[in-house]
Parts: sequence; structure tokens; C-alpha cells
Amino acid sequence: MNLEDFKKQYQKIQSSIQQGFLKDPDSVEALVLRRSDAIDTLLSDIWHSFKMGDELCLVAVGGYGRSELHLYSDIDLLVLIPNESHNVHQQSISDFLTFLWDVGLEVGHATRDIQDCIHVIDDLSVVTNLLESRLLIGNNLLFLKMRSMIKASDWSSQSFFVEKQKEQHNRHLNFSNTAYNLEPNVKESPGGLRDIQTIAWVAKWYFDVNLLSDLIDKKYLTKNEYDLLRQGQLFLWKTRLALHIIAKHREDRLAFQYQKQVATMLGYIDGDSMAVESLMKDYYQTVTKVSRLNDILLQLLEDRVLHTQDLNERFIISYGYIKASDDQVFIKNPSAFLEIFLLITRHNYVRGISAGTLRLMQFSLNIIDENYHKKRNNNRLFIELLQQKQGINKALKLMNRYGILEHYIPSFGKIIGLMQYDLFHAYTVDQHTLFVIRNLRRFFVPEFAKEFSLCSEIAQTIKKPELLLLAGLFHDIAKGRGGDHAQLGGEDARGFCKHHQLKTQETNLVANLVEKHLLMSQTAQKKNIDDIEVVDEFAQAVGSVEFLEFLYLLTVADIRSTKADLWNDWKDSLLKKLFYKTKDHLQSGKTELPNINQQIETIKQSVAIEVQRQGYEVNEIENLFATLPKDYFLRYEIDEILWHLGVVIKCQDQEVVVASKISEYNVVDVFVCSKDSKGLFFRLVSIIEKLGLDIVDAKILTTKDHKVYNTISILQDRMFEQININQEIEDELSQSSSGVKEVGVKLSHRYFDYKMRINFSVNKKWNLTQVEISVIDKQGLLSNIAYVFYQLNISIINARIATLGERVEDVFFVSSAQNKPLSKDEERALQRALEERL
Repeated sequence: MNLEDFKKQYQKIQSSIQQGFLKDPDSVEALVLRRSDAIDTLLSDIWHSFKMGDELCLVAVGGYGRSELHLYSDIDLLVLIPNESHNVHQQSISDFLTFLWDVGLEVGHATRDIQDCIHVIDDLSVVTNLLESRLLIGNNLLFLKMRSMIKASDWSSQSFFVEKQKEQHNRHLNFSNTAYNLEPNVKESPGGLRDIQTIAWVAKWYFDVNLLSDLIDKKYLTKNEYDLLRQGQLFLWKTRLALHIIAKHREDRLAFQYQKQVATMLGYIDGDSMAVESLMKDYYQTVTKVSRLNDILLQLLEDRVLHTQDLNERFIISYGYIKASDDQVFIKNPSAFLEIFLLITRHNYVRGISAGTLRLMQFSLNIIDENYHKKRNNNRLFIELLQQKQGINKALKLMNRYGILEHYIPSFGKIIGLMQYDLFHAYTVDQHTLFVIRNLRRFFVPEFAKEFSLCSEIAQTIKKPELLLLAGLFHDIAKGRGGDHAQLGGEDARGFCKHHQLKTQETNLVANLVEKHLLMSQTAQKKNIDDIEVVDEFAQAVGSVEFLEFLYLLTVADIRSTKADLWNDWKDSLLKKLFYKTKDHLQSGKTELPNINQQIETIKQSVAIEVQRQGYEVNEIENLFATLPKDYFLRYEIDEILWHLGVVIKCQDQEVVVASKISEYNVVDVFVCSKDSKGLFFRLVSIIEKLGLDIVDAKILTTKDHKVYNTISILQDRMFEQININQEIEDELSQSSSGVKEVGVKLSHRYFDYKMRINFSVNKKWNLTQVEISVIDKQGLLSNIAYVFYQLNISIINARIATLGERVEDVFFVSSAQNKPLSKDEERALQRALEERL
């Protein structure tokens, strides 16, 4: 049979349903079933014509799975395939589905193997669709395996019920929580078809039945209630099918433009009241009855499902709270201290632990001794808790609140209520740690996938998230002990993992993550990550792409758990840039770094080709290249070089040239080219600070013909809308520099008595001194620092500005007046001047 034959077969089905309904609207139930049966036959014929084979199976899901197909309802299909066979069957399935569309079928489809189904089963819409699945044709064993997977999932009657309640609540909110809209949606509005389906879904899951009528035998529905639901459904079906015929496509909204035609089609006539008014009166009365039944039946099921439920021989749920079945539960079975929190993760609708059980728990805490965390069953329960797909953060917060976490992990007890006097964190160490766990968990939740897309993308590839959570739990556990908290925490983590019988490779991963949890943020924020040697050094410390991915997730979660205002687009972009550069470096497998001269020559050639393409003369480019020192080409990306050269060439006759653009890192890059003059950087910083803007990065370079290329990166701010930044800088810098004055006076600390730290080191590659300044943040700080450099005739070549809460950690790469690293005497003089001024 060819395409035209199948088209005719489908058109015949559609025509038959439409004619049958116009002849007798009361036959709607039989017609909806007839269309489903006819589509079954059509799909079976097409499937056979494509010779899809015995390995696959075609499954009806959703409304089609219930054998309910209105005239233009979507035909929802699932093509089930053997595990890891996507590549084998991809083309044939694609051809089959394309053919269905060509026939005219409105198809919703998914192709999954069992592993795919397991991966997406946490999605409420997916599990609901699969719950109503029906085998059309193909591998019955594969279908049964998928069906058994549904009930074996983490969904319980309780969690499914609660999520369906939430879904219905949110759906009703979309319609202002009223069934009485003048243009109601017969499917989605309160009292509509979806409310009837919700009753059926939750009841079918709990009672494990297939038909709504079976619920009469289960004494959940009375015969009268069942008849009322059925009458309501049939009325709404008639209305919906009439809408489809009139609109000639799927239409569920009973809009004004359709109401009169629907009334006529359903046999209403004008009398004491208009036909359309009679239709709408029947509609509103119907949905009122459905809404009433929906309230009653869901409340009855809530009492049965949620309010009293046996979890196991030790615990029950009573009105949303876990309760011990026996007053001696913790004494008889000490593992119950952990088991109760594992149960909380498995039943996410649980509100908490009952007061009586909490009292028992507190009276029995002394049972948890120093050997408790070494016992195998306790280890199993704790790791199992971390392996759950939901509720982990909630369980750990409660464990912390009720003292279980500090008893199970004694070293955690030492950070309970510990203030971090480093001006960086807004929370105590234990609360910060739990926030880290929360943020890590969000990466694995589809609902938050758009929040940090790269993190969520990486999280999907991680097979054992519990290892990441363990690293988060231990990353700051040694705070307050003195010494290197990362190293000490790594030792604690290693011991904990060994007691819990993790594999050596897993233990090393967790311990190394704890030991190196600061490495990525420090590298990104304090070093020049455009330098291949910096990336190579970081890559060697990381060792593998797997470790890099774990470390990236931990770093993002850690920074975001300190203070709400510490995370910004700049930090985000720096970490992403370091991640991608390091990943590429690790995957390249190169052991030798490229020759610097070769790097520079390659960059020059790329820039020259592009600039010539833009219409500039070759000799003009070569003359400019001749004025630029080698390090210029290594410190800037090609796009930045092109931008600079384009600006410089266009404005060669101007004393001061200023241009700005939003960079790929979502900060505003301001490029300033002018003749070199003493104190230029100080003056530039002063202008930007005066405008109330925040500098995050600065690159300063002097050309061989005594021009200065300054690139200042500034956080985007609402202030930019009112400021012409280019004009402001040009106007200020065009004035004579003879009027440079000291800025401000020594500023008092705002909240903390924090001792300033200044560290010096020599960067041999660039023949520069690296100056790290850690100091309390204050207004005008950067211009004060810049003024000290100006006074001492010290040239700033590069600067990386990092604000960490109340504290600033700035890194400057500087040289002496002789273009050399600072001598020891110059370092001491600089330190004294900074301490006096700041």
C-alpha cells in the first residue's frame, strides 16, 4: 500500500467519525473509541509496510493509550527499542514517523530504550503518559519490561498523588481558580476533562486498576458518583468533538466564535432562552458537579494515601509526619536514626518528623557512639540516602537540626555554628555546607536546567552524584582547626570513604576534590587564564576531564553558597573559560607547550588576514605590529586584537581614543589608547570609580612608540544607561595631567578589623613582580592603590580585581621604572606606602 492509499484510509476514518457525530452526538463515546481502534489498525498496517522488525514495539501513550481519540487529538506514540540501539534504528524510525506526518496524522512521539525511560521517569508528565501506555504492535517482552520499570521507580502512590495535586493546583491557577470563565477550556479549566483524568490517574495508581469503573469495587467510588463522572465526561466529550469539527483542528477553548455553532450541532434550539445560553448553562452545571466530585474524591484519597500509612515495621506516616511505631525503636534498632531520614528522601510529601518521635530521638542520642559511623548497615543507609533522586537536601538539613549529622560525622560537629571570620561567607560553616549541597542537587533537577545550563549539562553525565555530594559535605569540614583546612578536610574525607567501603578510585576522587576545592576559583580569579602555561599547570593539577567536571560543579556551588551578591556574570564567565580551555587541553593529549614565537606568528597571520579582509592596507598593519611588544599577542584573544587595531587605525590622529563594547564574558570592556603619561592608570581608575562603576579586570600595555593600550573590564550596571562612558573618559584624560592630586584619606574599616595582607612573587615568564593585596573593601580603594603605584613610579602591566564580600583580593603584575621586577627594597617601600595609605 502506498502513501496515497494510507491517506485515503485516514481521510475515510476522519470522515466517518465526523458524519457519525453529526448524525448522533450522543454516540460520542462509541465514536471516540472507534477512532482509536481505526488508528490502531492504520498504524499497524504502516508499521508492517515499513518492516520495522520484531525487536521494537510501538506503544500508545496518554489519551491514545486510554483509547480516547477525538477528531483532531494528538496521537501520542512511544517507540521502544532495545538498550543502546539508537544508532541502529534511528533512520528507520525517522522514516516511519515522517510517513505518518505525510499521511496526515498529528503525531506526538518519543523514541526510548529502557535506560532512557529510567532516566526520564522522574518527570511527572512522562510517568503519567507511561502509566496509560498500551501496546499496539511489536516486542511484548520489551513492553512488559517497561511497564514493570514504572512501578519499580521511585514514584510511590503518595509522591504521585502529591505531585498530581500540585499539578492540578497550578493548572487551576492559570484559569484564576474558577470554572466560570466566559470562554472556558473544556479540557484544562477547573471541572474540565483534566480534572476527571486526575481522579482516574491517582486512584488507578493507588488501587492498581485500569478502568474507572473498577473503583466501585474498591469502594472508592459509589455507583452514583461513577455515573455523575461518566455523564460529565460524555457532555464534555460532545462539546470538545463539536469544537474540533467546527474549528477543523484541535480546539479545546469554547470561545465566543464557536459557542452558537456548538449549541446548534448539539441540538440546542432557541426557546425561552437562547440555544447558546442553554448550552453554556449545562456546561457550567456540569463542570460544577465535576469540580465538587474532584474535591471530595481527592480528599478521600488524601486521607487514605497520606494521613496514615505504614512505611515499615518501625515507622508510619500520620498526617504528613513520620512517626515511630514503637517507643523503643532507636534503642532496639540504632540504625533507625539514619533510616528515618532515608525514608524522608523517598517520600517527598512528608512534612517532617512527629514531635513524639523527635523527643524519642533526642533522649536516645547517646546511643550514637564513636563506632556508630563504622558499622556496615549504617554506612549503607547513609550512602543510600545520598543516592536518592530527591529530598537529600531536606534530609540533611533535618539531620543537622536534630543533631544526627554531628553525631554520625563527629568532625561535622566542630563546624556547627562556627562563624567564618574571613569576610567572605555570610553563613556559619555548617549552613554554608548545606547550601553547597542544595546548589549541587539543583544541577541534577531538570526544573533548574536553565539556571546554570553548563552545570546541568555536566550533571547529566555524572553516574555517581553521591561522590560529588560527599565532597560538598567535607569541603569545609576542617575550618577553624588551624592549618590548611582543605588538606585536613581531605584526610577526613578519605577516612570517611574508607569506612563506607567506597572503591579506592572513588575515595581518591572525593578526597582530592576536598583538597583542591579552592583551586579552580583561585586560578580563574587570580591568574591570567589566557596564558597557556597557566592552563597547562591547572590541567596537570586536575589530571582528567572527569575530575575537572566534578571540580567545576563544586566550585560553582561553593561560590554561590557564600553571599548572594558574590556571584556575577564575570565570575561565571571566568570559570567557564577556564573549564573549556582546560578540557580542550586535556583532550588534546599534548604534552609539550607550543613555542611562544610560533604562537605569536600564528596569531599575527590570523589577524593580518582578517584586517586586510576589512579593507586595511598591509603596510599599515605591519607598521602597527612593529610597535607592539610580543606579550600583547599572548595576552589578548584574536577578536580583541582586531577590535583594538580597528579602533587605533580609524583614530590615529586623536590624542585619546576610547571605545567600549560588551565582551563575551558579559562585562563592558573599555579600550583606551593614548600617549603614555605618568599616572595615566591612576587617573583612569579615578574616573571610573567617580562614576560609581566596578572594575573587575585591567590590562595595561605600553607600545614601542610610547602609546598606552589600556583595557578595563567593568561590571554592567544600571548606571551605564545614564553614562556616556567613552565621552566621560575622553574629556577627563584630554585635560592636563598636571593637576593630579592625592585621592581621599586613609579610610576606616567599616565592620571588621581585618589585617591587610600583601604578598610579592616574581613571574619569571613575563619578568614582572606579582603583587597580591588582600584588604577590607572601601570606597575609592582601587584608585588609592593606583595612586601609590603612581607615586612610586611603578608600572602596572595587568590587574585582576576580585571582591569577596567585605574583602578585596587584587592581583597586580608590575614592573619598576627600569622595566624589571621590583627589587627587595622597592617591595618594602611599596608595602609601607600601601599600609600607610590603606
